[in-house]
Amino acid sequence: MKQVSLFVATLIVPVLAWTQFDRIDVEEIDNGGAVSAQTYRIYAVMQSEGDVIDAVFGEEGKPLTIESTAPFYQHPKGSGLASEVQRFDIQNDAALAYDSWVTIGLEDNYMNSLTGFLIDLTDFEAGETLTTNNGAWFVTPDKRQALAPEDKRILLGQFTTAGVITGVINIHGRTKAELDMEGNVTAGAQLIQAENIRFTCGE
Repeated sequence: MKQVSLFVATLIVPVLAWTQFDRIDVEEIDNGGAVSAQTYRIYAVMQSEGDVIDAVFGEEGKPLTIESTAPFYQHPKGSGLASEVQRFDIQNDAALAYDSWVTIGLEDNYMNSLTGFLIDLTDFEAGETLTTNNGAWFVTPDKRQALAPEDKRILLGQFTTAGVITGVINIHGRTKAELDMEGNVTAGAQLIQAENIRFTCGE
């Protein structure tokens, strides 16, 4: 994988609300020419392993928008949510691995509890802008996929396009939490909410 750009957002939020969120990493993925476009992944980089992101949202006055100067690549067997992209199908169709989708932590359906809430993915699945001012994609904070791994990066989306992508998102989560033997969050978490996080993919 080739990391092509890093973007550190300028946020207008209370300091305590964003101290555990560090930045957005944008990484270009080598798609081997399986599709005639470039593939990018975006990651939220947290300050501690175990920090949680449970929702990426837009609301009134704080909209979420991810758009491109050219259509997003959307495979016929793909989906706007990674939780609906079947791992079995990817193994049989190389191009499906570079479908455009959003997520929290995981890249396909396997053990992925991601859900969309009041977010219309119709235009996005047609290759157009993903936007909402009253919706989110989320997982419940007790899911392991919501926790930052050792490298502190939580995958939020994959986007394939021949254009330049610009995005504005908001995230909701918790600081590093204590876990029980089954990996469920039990205690020690405090609110993280970072708003107006901006990123760019491509030149």
